[in-house]
Amino acid sequence: MTIPVAHPDPAQPPVFVHSGWRCSSTYVWSRFRALPGVRAYYEPWHEQLATLTPERIARETPRASGLRHPGDDVPYLAEFAGLLAPGGGVAGYQARFALDDYFLPAGQQDAAQTAYVAGLVGDAQSDGQRPVLACCRTLGRIDWLRRRFGGFHVVLIRDPLQQWLSFHSLRKRPRPTYFELCQYVLLSEAAEAGPLARRLGLPTPRGGALVQRISAVRRRLKRAPARTSFTAFLAVYLLSYLKALPQADLVIDVDRLGQDADYAAQITEALRAGCGLAPDFSDCRTPAAHAAVPAAPYRRISRQVIDALDARAALAAPGPAALLFAKLSKAMADAPEPPASMRRRLAGWISETMETLVPRRRRRARI
Repeated sequence: MTIPVAHPDPAQPPVFVHSGWRCSSTYVWSRFRALPGVRAYYEPWHEQLATLTPERIARETPRASGLRHPGDDVPYLAEFAGLLAPGGGVAGYQARFALDDYFLPAGQQDAAQTAYVAGLVGDAQSDGQRPVLACCRTLGRIDWLRRRFGGFHVVLIRDPLQQWLSFHSLRKRPRPTYFELCQYVLLSEAAEAGPLARRLGLPTPRGGALVQRISAVRRRLKRAPARTSFTAFLAVYLLSYLKALPQADLVIDVDRLGQDADYAAQITEALRAGCGLAPDFSDCRTPAAHAAVPAAPYRRISRQVIDALDARAALAAPGPAALLFAKLSKAMADAPEPPASMRRRLAGWISETMETLVPRRRRRARI
């Protein structure tokens, strides 16, 4: 079975919502889904679509996820029910679409992925519905999507430290979460980050199925400290947004969305003007900041990552990256610094003691 690719309907252009994991994308998707005449696909690049079944669609609900998502018992993936192949899996989807092509160059041809996305868009349009595709795996390929499908592109951005802490807070034991493991996989395969990936001890990319690559980083880094996890996250965060922000039609600061009612109303009006859809964000509430922050030198890590990626000039440039720089600067200003180690405290005490003793010796010498 293949999804029939309908001729694109210029009256119903697609809307793409791009974000990282734990960035309120499920909430924003749910507000689009609530609009009449909209077919909002949830995570259409997720690797689980390769083996999706009706039973799994019914089972995957916000209430059952444990991920603190909005909604109750309406399945996340209900929009894919009519697109399943006879043997399971969404027709036309390939598991490599998930992370293999995360940083897909705009000029690279991928007939299978193009046909898959065109099928989703066309199937919604053929039913007279506006296609909305919301996913956490597309920040690095917005330019590729825009060149082939046009549409309106929304980018969500969140305080990077709070976003990473959301990853970390889901740990049920001292082992990295799925979200952390995906950051390791992405960083290990990002051409711009080779030296940093090697410094963190990430496995050399060798191809193979995504589940095998996730298993490889889990074996290698299952006991890695919080600083390693945050370093990998921040590198992927910066690489992703430096690629995504220049391609966005609208950027939504999700931290403000739940704190500022006027800002939420402005975003609704910006969407109405830009794509003709006006989701209601009046019920959005920003979650409280995570109180439990693992000890790590966050500010030093941020400087090291920026230097490793040679990103100082890009972050300081005027234009779309200004918001990225502002989010990172505020997050690092608010980040707690770890207590000094015993060695550093001892060195400080010796230095202070010597400073108090030296003047006394000098005074005695003068007498």
